[in-house]
Formats: sequence, structure tokens, C-alpha cells
Amino acid sequence: MEETTIEFSEHFANIFQENDFDILLMIGGYGSGKSFTGFLKVALLGALQKRRMLIVRKVYSTLKDSCFEDLKDAIYTLDMSEEWKYIKSPYEFENKVSGTQIIFKGMDDWRKLKSIKNIDLILIEEADELTLDDIKELKKRLRTNNIRSQMIFMCNPVSRLSSIYKMFFTKEGYNIDENLLYKKKQIKFIDKIKLEDETVLQQTIIVHHSTYKDNPFLPANFVYELESEKDPRIRRIARDGKFGADGDLVLYNAVFEEDVYERYVKDKIDNRNKYKGIDWGFSISYTCGLKMAVNPILNELYVYWEYYEKGKTTQELIQGLQPLKEDNRTTIYADSASSQTIADFYDAGFNIDGATKGKGSVEYHEQLLRSFSRIVIDINRCPNTKAVAEECVFQKDKNGEIQSGKYNLDPHPLDAMSYGLEEYEYIPLKERIRKKKYVGV
Repeated sequence: MEETTIEFSEHFANIFQENDFDILLMIGGYGSGKSFTGFLKVALLGALQKRRMLIVRKVYSTLKDSCFEDLKDAIYTLDMSEEWKYIKSPYEFENKVSGTQIIFKGMDDWRKLKSIKNIDLILIEEADELTLDDIKELKKRLRTNNIRSQMIFMCNPVSRLSSIYKMFFTKEGYNIDENLLYKKKQIKFIDKIKLEDETVLQQTIIVHHSTYKDNPFLPANFVYELESEKDPRIRRIARDGKFGADGDLVLYNAVFEEDVYERYVKDKIDNRNKYKGIDWGFSISYTCGLKMAVNPILNELYVYWEYYEKGKTTQELIQGLQPLKEDNRTTIYADSASSQTIADFYDAGFNIDGATKGKGSVEYHEQLLRSFSRIVIDINRCPNTKAVAEECVFQKDKNGEIQSGKYNLDPHPLDAMSYGLEEYEYIPLKERIRKKKYVGV
């Protein structure tokens, strides 16, 4: 058989040859080449030595037109079609030389996984579709001592609420700095644990980041579509390969800057246009307190201070929210559902009142927040407000229509904004245009 030559960008050639890992995450934008590399890697490893591999997606019915065909393409690219035979029902590949078996399963019927044993490599396509429980169930399938067990995850960086973000980029997981990954493009480290008998166990983790710029073989029209995209949410995920919300953002008008108070509020906006709001959470959920200001000329809302804590008593909240007592002429409006807490804060010297929550108030406040030309959130002083603004999207009904007041998360900062703007005179866009027209006559 003639020697086969495969063209790779250097960025992917390195990861294609790298086998010193227990867990590999390949994450990036559209067309970056991560899936192509992943399936090539599986096909080559399966040809070199006898292995038993599992390829997974969340829904079994999606495997045929994605993973099954991608693996066929990888085998063809490697010029190994004669070595492999495949079965379409159930989906399966077998290497006639090495004896490797590759099977396909969906997590929509995970109970069928219980019969699968002696798996030494699992590849998960669109890994962000899986839950953390799904991933834990898959890890139980890696039960072989004959060869190093490995997992390969591949996905786009859709949402910070996804299982992949929680597993790799939070303190509850491997706690990787996502911005450091964007800068370095690849991070490799050893994760260790110590057992009661002092035995040390370890795993080698590799996280690899890519964008379309790492794939020099893309057609020009594909690049054009990515670069001409106007939606900043799609550009962030698809073009830049960075985490962002997947869906219709509630605060589509939010932007994030440093020193918001100094740049936009201090000595520029008077007390009449400053606002304060609190959404209570206590031990059940987060309490969020915000300081805000509005520039009525530019129609911009500035959020420049936040309090965001969970599991605090009323007295602890009173201490933590002390900055809201500054300039006590501005009334603090809080969630009126907790009248006793409001009374306790009033007794502690806060100028505080309950916000009005009448019929239709949720829709009203959504329209209010979305009516600002910009909501400028301080990137350093309000990190939780920033995170919610980046991630909060509308849920949709069965017809694909957004549902007012129903979101993918509990948006405490949005509630605090809404309560705090109790006295703000919201003028719908049509009314603002009509007023401007009459003023100009």
C-alpha cells in the first residue's frame, strides 16, 4: 500500500500525534478542524492496536448523519477503507487487521450502556449536549487494565451553563482559566488525588482551543459567512470560539467595560438619575444588590456596583449591603415579597421600600431593560451581573416562540435592576419617537 500523506495545520498536527492524555477536550469555533482531527485520531489509534472504542452523542438518531459518516470520511482520508468493515444496524466499525471494535451509542437511552464493558476509549461529539450525570455514567464504561483508558470531548463553546464549562472551567471542576486557554491555545496539566492509604492517583488533562483561522483548508465562502456575521453572540461562539449564550439573549444590549462609575457616572449624572435595587435570596438562593444610573439623553443604563452572596442571615445582609446607604436620599427598591426583611433594613437606617409587582410587571420590566440603547456593566466590580447578562436567554415554547418571563437560569441581577428602576419613567420606543417628532415641529 502506498504511503498516505495528510495535510495538517501545525496547530492540529501536534494534537493528532499527542497520545499522552487521559482526558482530551478539543473546543473551538465553527470549521476549526477539531472534529476532523478527533475522528482521524480514533481511526488511526484503532488501526495501530486492538482497542474497544465507544462513540457517543446525546441523541442516538443524530449519529448516522454525523459521527458515523465522519468516521467513514476519516478512514477514507487515511486510505484505510480496505482494513475496516462497518455495519449500519446497529452502527459499528471493525478493523480486520488489528481487531479494533468501534460502537456507537446515544445517551437518550443510557440504560443500554450498562451492557457495554471493556471500553478503553470514548469519543463524545457535541459534548456540551450531555449532562454531568451523562459524563459520569460514561466514565463507568472505562473498565480495562490492558490499555490506557482515554476520553475525547469535542464541542463548540456554547454556554457557561453547559456541562463542559462546569467540568473544565469552574472551581467544581478542573478550574481552567478560559481566557488563558484563548491566549495559549493549549493547556496540559496533571490532576492528582491522594487516597487514605497515601496512594496518589493522577490523570493527564489536555484542553485544546481552535478557531477557523487554525484551518487553512476552508473554502472562501465559509470564511466570508463567519466574518460577515453581524450578531455578536454568534460571532463570539462561531468565529472566535469563545463561550457565550446559545439562544435569544434577554439583555441583548449589554456591554462590559472597566471603571463604569468613573467614566459615565461620577460628576456627570445627578442623584435624580441614580437607582438602587435588591433581589432577596437568603439561604435558598443569591441576594443581589445593585447601584445603577441612567443617562436619559443617551438612553443608557450603567451598573457599577454589586453585592452577590448566598446563605446569609438578615444581619449579615445588612452588613454586606452597607454601601447602599451611601447617598441615602436615593430610595432602595427591593423585592416586596419579603416585607419583614425590608422592615429590618428600614430599622437599620436604610432608605428602602418594596417594589410594585403588579400584573404584567415581568413583561414590563423586560421591555424596560431592553429599551435602553446600552446597559453598560462594570466588568470588574459586577462580575456576577456580567455573567448573568452574558448567559440569560429566553426559553421557547413548542413553536419556537420566546416565552416572556421564562429563562434558562434564575436572573437575580435582572430582578435587582427591575426593582431598582421602580421610579424610572419608561417611555416605549414609539412614544419616544412621537415626542421627538413633536418637539422638532
